[in-house]
Amino acid sequence: MRFSTILAILGGFVVSVHAQEALLALAKELPECSLACFTLEIPKSTCATNLTSECMCTNTALNAAVGACAMQSCTVYELLQTKNVSSNSCGVPVRYSGEKFIIIGTTGVIVSTLAYILRLCASMGKRGRKLSWDDLTMGVVVVLSIPPAVFIPYLVNNGLGRDMWTLKDYQITNVLYYYFMGEIFYVVALGISKISILFFYLRVFPAKEFRMKIYAVMGLSVAYTIAFFFATTFQCIPVSMAWNQWDGLHKGRCNDIHLQGWIAAAINIVMDAWVMILPLNNLAKLNMKLKQKLMVMSMFSVGIIVVFTSAMRLYSLVHFANSKNITWDYVEAGYWSLVEINVSIVCGCMPALRLLVSIMMPKMRMTFNSSRGDSQLSRLTNQSKSNATDTNKGVNISVKPKSGDEGDFVPLVDLESSNNRAQPNDSHSDSEHKEHPSHSMKESLSHEQLDGWPMATATMGKEHI
Repeated sequence: MRFSTILAILGGFVVSVHAQEALLALAKELPECSLACFTLEIPKSTCATNLTSECMCTNTALNAAVGACAMQSCTVYELLQTKNVSSNSCGVPVRYSGEKFIIIGTTGVIVSTLAYILRLCASMGKRGRKLSWDDLTMGVVVVLSIPPAVFIPYLVNNGLGRDMWTLKDYQITNVLYYYFMGEIFYVVALGISKISILFFYLRVFPAKEFRMKIYAVMGLSVAYTIAFFFATTFQCIPVSMAWNQWDGLHKGRCNDIHLQGWIAAAINIVMDAWVMILPLNNLAKLNMKLKQKLMVMSMFSVGIIVVFTSAMRLYSLVHFANSKNITWDYVEAGYWSLVEINVSIVCGCMPALRLLVSIMMPKMRMTFNSSRGDSQLSRLTNQSKSNATDTNKGVNISVKPKSGDEGDFVPLVDLESSNNRAQPNDSHSDSEHKEHPSHSMKESLSHEQLDGWPMATATMGKEHI
């Protein structure tokens, strides 16, 4: 069958010996289905009187006709094979961007793991901060960030960062499998990173009203994490369709994966922004020097970096929404996902690293103490809670300054009702100020050339992906 088709192509046209050799080589590599389309469409094209590789590569009408024909008779993988043969015969260079994915992913996991190790180091010694739920949950995030990094060599070795049509069918399946697994770890890690930061807020802010807000946001974060964990895991039924559906040969159904990804990313950005701005109103009302206030607010605002990376990932998801070359286009979304996880870890660890910052930059004076022993923090928090029972009224924070080389941060403690503060003659108010002689502050704390070649638009045209 193949030999007779080749003869049909060459027999009806006058071609040079060189052209005959090139066309014979091309015909031997093409799948039967697309070879038949060439046989059908070449006689109808202007290449009928000039049958050369150059004509076939540049004739837009011929390529469109062959592509439409192949769409009707070829499987998805046969379309990819045809695109690969077409690209090679036209001299299109092979692309590769896997090294970018390797560098960004590997660097990110190393930096974030180091940040967490330093965070744990800040808890060592007599003056170290006692480990609490925020440290534990951030440790879980670090553990969850490791599998996606481990998947990097498997993804790249199977073809992530290369054009889809240059790969074997099993390689495409492997890329989609490891990508799917990485998505699950990504969703859970990001959700728990928010919960970790909220646990940190609970260690810092003793006001009952504000703590209720923290618990509310924490509940939403838990709900978001659980909901999108299941939505991601069961985006296809059966689950294996998530990495098998591309070839159009498997039976099952899948959600609109792109729409689901956009919704998850958009909600994630809103949650990141909410967690970041949650304490800023309280911090803005602190009665301290502007420089100190700005420094303390900037420390709490590092989450803007996480919001930025989340936005960049969402942009990449929108960018490849209609991708017909997923192993090439998924690189950008992949490394932004890794960056987002790693940046979340680093930003979440920054408050605990203030001692290291103080040593490296002794002139930089922070204004927040999160690294004192947990016993002291608990004592101060308990004292504060007793003075913050009237949550409908404004509250004040007494600041107990530290002395010595480590006096960079000031513990935000001792909430007092503004009603007591408004009555200086009140005996209870006087006793409170005598017991805590401190300052006061308010708190409410040249591939485009392929567009005409048959498989340029037909590669994923059957909507199997």
